[in-house]
Amino acid sequence: MDEIAAEAGVARSTIYVYFSNRDELLRACLTRMHDQLLKAIAEAWASSAVPMDRLQILLTGVFEQLDNSPAFLRLALSTQESPSRDGAAVGSELALIGLNVAGMLSELIEDGIAAGTFRPMDSDLAVTLIGQQLYGAMSVRAAEPMPRPREEVAAEICDFVLRGLQA
Repeated sequence: MDEIAAEAGVARSTIYVYFSNRDELLRACLTRMHDQLLKAIAEAWASSAVPMDRLQILLTGVFEQLDNSPAFLRLALSTQESPSRDGAAVGSELALIGLNVAGMLSELIEDGIAAGTFRPMDSDLAVTLIGQQLYGAMSVRAAEPMPRPREEVAAEICDFVLRGLQA
């Protein structure tokens, strides 16, 4: 909280006017990052009918948010694992974001299956597998001091996923 107050140029007590504790601040930051992600990808997502293009748009947007603050993601994930009530609150915020992303993935998988781009399969399983790839890629990227270009990494993940989903 001291570092946040110093970065914001305010007294630590001012931070507590708006947030009762660190985890409440983390939840607000997670919500803001999620909102920024949705805003950043909204136009491209809505204008693309190609499921793999939408997947690449989503992945690139996630990596962009991550690249803006990799230390924050590491802190949020470590806090989520805390047995405290506040850690559970951060975990629930991450879960809500995860559900939203899973819904977006489900939509694009179902569209790809309907269009014949992807083979018929259990879309929930496909979402789980893609989600695992995304979570793993985020964890690795957050720890990299010099991550590769996000578009390149997103394209690699899409290529990997496509080879397993082709009709």
